Amino acid sequence: MSSSLVSQAGSSDDVQISVNIVHGTHSELIAFLVLNMWPAHFGLPILLAIIFLSKKIKRHPTFVNMCIVWIIVGISCGLLVYVGKATGPEPSKMLCLFQASLVYGVPGMTSMSAFTLVFQMFIVIRASYHGHVVVDSDHILRLWILMIAPYAVLIVSILATAIVGAANPENISRNRRFFYCSVQSLPLTNTITVGAAAILFATVVLEIWTAIILYKYFVALRKPGSRTHMELNLPLRIIAFGFYIIIALSLGLLSVKSPSTPVPDLVIASAPSVVMLIFGTQPDILRALCFWRKGTTDNHRETASFRKGGLH
Repeated sequence: MSSSLVSQAGSSDDVQISVNIVHGTHSELIAFLVLNMWPAHFGLPILLAIIFLSKKIKRHPTFVNMCIVWIIVGISCGLLVYVGKATGPEPSKMLCLFQASLVYGVPGMTSMSAFTLVFQMFIVIRASYHGHVVVDSDHILRLWILMIAPYAVLIVSILATAIVGAANPENISRNRRFFYCSVQSLPLTNTITVGAAAILFATVVLEIWTAIILYKYFVALRKPGSRTHMELNLPLRIIAFGFYIIIALSLGLLSVKSPSTPVPDLVIASAPSVVMLIFGTQPDILRALCFWRKGTTDNHRETASFRKGGLH
């Protein structure tokens, strides 16, 4: 009798949790998965391969780290596809909690990754503005902190979500968020939201500060007889990407708090493609892709003074 009541209660909970609060279509699900998975399995690995294999292309470790972070995001969001559980009956609670733990780590991890990239750009540009050069070997501890920080945030988020989900398995569901598994817990989502929002705010401050320095640089360049010069291609791309990520993640955080429309999830799913568009179209990357066009490298060298500054 009691076991029957427990079974009925469990079934009732499952029905309640499986109600879709994000209303999406099958086409939107496919778009979400494609936008997340094609850069993770194709675009970003090719970009990293070009960077690692080319002797002429250099990128700072924080940039490489950012690419790896978005590969992790794509794999996490596509996890149910690998086991054939993206549609149809609910996945097992264990599998669903595993994906939810990874996905709930995405806002903090990607926010921190964007912050570390913008922070590195900021210190390089500020140093260059004052006539100094940033050398990573002189700041090993800082470099390691910047590299580890996104994964530390991810691990903390995974553990927190796993603990909450394991204690409340009835709150784990795929259908609730439609695109991926989630854990219904207001304290958990509040903590994720506040933490990622704080990181995004710090990123905004650095973006604005960097833009001010670049403007001062631009003014200095226009003065007669000025010998100041800086390659602005990459900094401007990073600033543009930073602002896009801030907008996308802000929508994502809003979705965590008040989900109803699939738009925020689809916008943030486009972020890896934006990475490819912004950073995969840099002149040196395009020249590496067009390897058959010899003789163009010497005519399009990046400014050496900036490349020595530690950002590349």
